Amino acid sequence: MKHLMPSLCLALLLVETACSAPSSVTKKSNTEKNQKSSITRQNAENAYRELDGNMTATVNALQSNATEAAGTEAISLGNAAEKTALDNAREVLQDYTQPIIMVSPALNAKGETQEIVTDNYSNAVQEAIHSYLTKKNYEVKSVEGQETLNEILQMQNDIANTEDDLSYLAGIALDADIYIKFKHDVTNEDVSVEISAYETSTSRLLGSQSSTVRNNGHTSKINLASNLGAAVRKAMPGLETKILSYWKNDLTKGTQYKVVANIKGEYSDSQTEDLHDAIMKGLKSNFSTVKMNVMTAKTLDFVIYANPIKYKDSQEVYSKLRQIFKPVAETKKINITRKLILMELN
Repeated sequence: MKHLMPSLCLALLLVETACSAPSSVTKKSNTEKNQKSSITRQNAENAYRELDGNMTATVNALQSNATEAAGTEAISLGNAAEKTALDNAREVLQDYTQPIIMVSPALNAKGETQEIVTDNYSNAVQEAIHSYLTKKNYEVKSVEGQETLNEILQMQNDIANTEDDLSYLAGIALDADIYIKFKHDVTNEDVSVEISAYETSTSRLLGSQSSTVRNNGHTSKINLASNLGAAVRKAMPGLETKILSYWKNDLTKGTQYKVVANIKGEYSDSQTEDLHDAIMKGLKSNFSTVKMNVMTAKTLDFVIYANPIKYKDSQEVYSKLRQIFKPVAETKKINITRKLILMELN
């Protein structure tokens, strides 16, 4: 304390002297202080920038070393930025999009007419499949009414090389991604169902599932319908697993469209081959995947997978097809649905 007293007295004396100084001296002193403060702040900022630069370089060096050490499995801060818009879109599609499904008994063509092949228990099976799918939040469609049948019949005329079973055309007409057909058998001992799922655009079988439940001699329609419903509920989870496995893999390729182009112009064999080559080259240059179903002198039937970011719907795909075909042929739009593009080449 004794040592502090002289220092304290000296400090008080200095304060008193400063307070009694003229105002001009005070202003000069303040100016000098401001200049010194400015220089100090500038020096501090320079030092901070230098320190920050060194820290950034150090972090970068550490990240580089970590990347070299971990090889291909190292995760850098830039990985998220490297994802493309299509990658993000595919993730969204896989997480939130479900296929539209059509359910129908066999559809057969007899001469100039179209009919739905049914029996007493077809409706029970179809309703049970509908119920299962709708509870899983799928959009489900079915062939109802003569108007839909007429549309399918017209489509049969437009598309060459169709088979007697035209369920896949019904799926296309109803804008379904997948169609389901079913068979059933009823006896005193058992009732059984076989349910099959197909890719609409190509009618490719995706999977089948069968199940059987005991009937125990029941003969009433109510009991038989109930047993058929139980058989459907037993078979559907396995079939749904196969459908979703296909759907997830298919979405990684893009959105699928079936294209049928009828060639109306007159071409020699050599010209037809040149036309086919030019068309396929243009398709493969603009779409991620192209699957040819039928290629004849008068018909091109193929499936394309289009980037869902670049082509939002079938109309945008058709516009691109017109650009591709323009150097070699004139195009005419016949019909466009969600999944199908019908066109002519002249």
